[in-house]
Order: sequence, then C-alpha cells, then structure tokens
Amino acid sequence: MSFVLSVAVLSGVYLVVARLERLPTFRFRTLTSPRPYLATDLGWYGVAVAATALSVFVFRPVLVNLNVGPIREAMAGAPFLVKLLLGVVVFDLVSFLVHRALHRYDLLWSIHKVHHSTLQLDGLATTRTHMIENMLRFVPSQALLFLIGMPVTVVATSVAIAAIYGVSNHSNVGINLRCIEPVFVTPRLHRRHHVPSTTQNNYGGIFTIWDRLCGTLVQRDTTTDERFGVPGEVLTYPQAFGPAFRRPLLDIRESNVDHTAAA
Repeated sequence: MSFVLSVAVLSGVYLVVARLERLPTFRFRTLTSPRPYLATDLGWYGVAVAATALSVFVFRPVLVNLNVGPIREAMAGAPFLVKLLLGVVVFDLVSFLVHRALHRYDLLWSIHKVHHSTLQLDGLATTRTHMIENMLRFVPSQALLFLIGMPVTVVATSVAIAAIYGVSNHSNVGINLRCIEPVFVTPRLHRRHHVPSTTQNNYGGIFTIWDRLCGTLVQRDTTTDERFGVPGEVLTYPQAFGPAFRRPLLDIRESNVDHTAAA
C-alpha cells in the first residue's frame, strides 16, 4: 500500500507542477504546447515506477538488515525529525557524489546522457532517467542510511522528499527564490546544470553546500534563449523512448569494442 500511495502522491506532484510551471506568473519561459516527446517521458516515468518497485520490494528487504550496532543504538533514541533531517542530508550527499561520478566517468556518462537529453526542461523531464542510473542513485544511498541505523520510515520518507524536490528543481518555475539558495538548490540553479556549457556544475539535488565545498556552484542566470541537451549532441541524441533506452548500451558496447581493438 505504501508503494501505491508513494506513486500516487508523486504523480499528483507532477500534475500540480505541470500546471504551475505553465502559468505566466510562475513560468521561466513559455513551454511548447502540445508538449514535445510526451510519450517518451511517460515511458521514462514507467521506468521510474519500475525502478521504485525494485528498490522497495527487492533491494530494501535486503538492505534493511544492514547496520553498525553502536551507531544504530545511538540513533535509536533520537527524535523522528532529527533522524529525518540526518536522513535527507545523508541521502543528498550520496546522491551528489553519485551525480559527480556520472559526469566524470565515460561509462557512467553514457548512461547519464539520457537524463541530459531533454530539450524542454520541466517537471516531467525529471523522469527521463535510465533504469541503471535509478539504481545507482537510490540503492547506495539507502544502503548507507540503513547502515547508520535509520528505520524504514525515515529511509522511505527521505527518498520521497528527494524525489519530490527533484521534480521542483527540473520545473519551468521562474519565480525568484534566491533567498533560500545559500542552503537549498532552486530551479534557477539546477537549470544551469542542463545548459551544455555549464553541465559540469551544480550537481546538488537538495542542498547547495556540496557544490559550494567542491567549487562547482554556478549562480549565473539562464537566459530564455539558451538551449538544454547533451553537450555536443543537442540535435543528435535520440528523443524517442526506444532508441534512447538502447543508446547507453550501444555506447558501452562500442566503447568495449574500441578498447579491445586498441589492445
């Protein structure tokens, strides 16, 4: 039931954001209507739901048994809100580290390109994430949370908060939220990450502290005429769901063939 409720709530968030980001008062730019590649991103949404199901029903029952005894005992008496705050911070830190790795290593970048291939940044674009990337983002972070003694309720809530925050970050919302940027990532900041010229910046999902510490935070505004997409492949990366799903696997296979030939 909790899984069904989570999917229903997240679907509701997508619908609310889709409405707000198209209102003249809230929007960053006028979005194309009808939305291009709607079927593609609905396909990716199905992938995200499947990844969530794997996480909840396959990985979580195994991960929940992980713990470091002394840390678990120390955490046992902490109030729920303290655990939740720590859970969100730890989850976001692991997500940040995974995100940087997705950009740093060629094999992982081949997978992450799918996410950057969106040409129209809005809430639904959040779903454009390959199944392999979903596993890389959510399994290690949950493993660490269970390892430090977090209960299932805290882990599940931390994941839900990160997912909902991700929808807001990718949205077309253009209202001024600079007042919270010393602590929190905003759509304005994450928008720069999807501009090819600054895609090696602003990796943070919820908190800006990680980018500040690593010197990767860029606070420059994105202009309404700047394009989003895969650096060097804005016009060529496949937009249809099937070719886009297969593309990382083909890139990895081609890379292995090249390495074999070089050897």
